Amino acid sequence: MPIAVDPNKSWEYTLECDRELPPEQQTVFELKVLSARDLAAIQDGATKGNVDGSLEFKSGSQTLRILDLGVRGWRNFKDADGADVPYRENNGKPRPENWDCLRPEWRRELANAITEQNRLSEEERKN
Repeated sequence: MPIAVDPNKSWEYTLECDRELPPEQQTVFELKVLSARDLAAIQDGATKGNVDGSLEFKSGSQTLRILDLGVRGWRNFKDADGADVPYRENNGKPRPENWDCLRPEWRRELANAITEQNRLSEEERKN
């Protein structure tokens, strides 16, 4: 039986590199599911589709597009001096300099987490 993807779903995500830290030290990102149209546009620009149906985004511009569409904010993200790094928006859209604060591997991890939410897990497929 098909299970609908909730296009309004959002969730909190902690990068793998932070998961061993105490919760009060972890940076938490608020992510959201991509709409069908947004995901289709991104898939059109994807560089590689995998046998399991997942996508591997090798293009930096595709990763940035996913972040623009799928990140709603963050909390407890610190700079080198320990000050909070604000999540910046213009008219409800993230500003490009947000992504400059993230290492490339963090950008990829977040983009993969966002696109993964548009696919059902094995557990969901069995039900």
